[in-house]
Amino acid sequence: MKRIANEKMLKESLVYRGDTSKVKRVIERAYRGEDITVAFLGGSITQGCNATNHENCYANKTYLWFKNRFSEINVKYINAGIGATGSIIGVHRVEEQVLSKDPDIVFVDFAVNDKNNKYNKVAYESLIRRILSHDSELALIEVFMSTDVLENVQDQQIEIGKRYEIPMVSFRDAIRNDIENDKLKWSEVASDEVHPNDIGHEIISELLINLLESIDKDGDKKENEDREFGQPVFGEDYIKGQIMNSNNVEVICNSGFIVDDEGFQGFKNGWKISRTAYNKATLKIEVKGKNIFLLYKKLIKDNAGSFVVKVNGRYIKNIDCYFENGWGDYSETEVLIEGDKVDKYTVEILVDSSNLNKEIYIMGLLVS
Repeated sequence: MKRIANEKMLKESLVYRGDTSKVKRVIERAYRGEDITVAFLGGSITQGCNATNHENCYANKTYLWFKNRFSEINVKYINAGIGATGSIIGVHRVEEQVLSKDPDIVFVDFAVNDKNNKYNKVAYESLIRRILSHDSELALIEVFMSTDVLENVQDQQIEIGKRYEIPMVSFRDAIRNDIENDKLKWSEVASDEVHPNDIGHEIISELLINLLESIDKDGDKKENEDREFGQPVFGEDYIKGQIMNSNNVEVICNSGFIVDDEGFQGFKNGWKISRTAYNKATLKIEVKGKNIFLLYKKLIKDNAGSFVVKVNGRYIKNIDCYFENGWGDYSETEVLIEGDKVDKYTVEILVDSSNLNKEIYIMGLLVS
């Protein structure tokens, strides 16, 4: 099949080639007949949102390059894309959803969903260091998507990626010249302000496959070595982060909440308001860590509720679950604690009587 991406797109997409030796070794293992696992971690674009079907999303198409090229082996596919999530949630879920499955190569895509702030910078670098420290053989490639106005936070992620010599590919850079010179319209490659259509997904996969084929042909052949990371660029505060929910947290008091077995976006076993609750509801949890984020559900429904959060008896903030004029429900985070040392914290979720008949979903705590 003829490529959609032209030569200029392919050239401009390669932000940084970095150290390709780990990717090369994955390819060499596949040639030797060893089974491999290919994983993708990101938001809704990675998940395949707005592709006509999952087979047409860039993650699946890139996986198929491995599967078709190495048809004699078992190539396992992991798609850990979750809509509207960035690297803060990503670093806390990567162990369970990706690393526990021992992937050989991981593609990370959070350039659109992350923000230009210290939390996202530290979270992304924590994520990168966590993936790289899982296995010295694990290969990593960074992917940078774009909005319709050619915006993302790839600059801060490039700074991190260069620190660890990670290959990086940018869809934004690939299409920028043609968009700015009216040779290509955003509507030709995307179905809304951020999500690629089938053509957009095809282009992204071609950019990644172009890198993979060039590494296959002429990649680095360094000997494997355990590399010391040294000091981080922004920080690694969340490198040991995990999601705490009803499965693994100590509940001191629960009045009016029930376990949410169904969950949302793969985040199960949090809590929601019970329909039999009256007067008020309280959920009191004890956790140990340095940093704590609350993970909860934002809703576009008018009956979305609100609640108060206290930590160690001190008022932290009032949180409104309503996403006014929003595009859909999504998983949101709020910073509760930023600490210098590991300590015990009691987190309280307090719901008054006016919110008991509304929808409130506490999906867990992100603790590191």
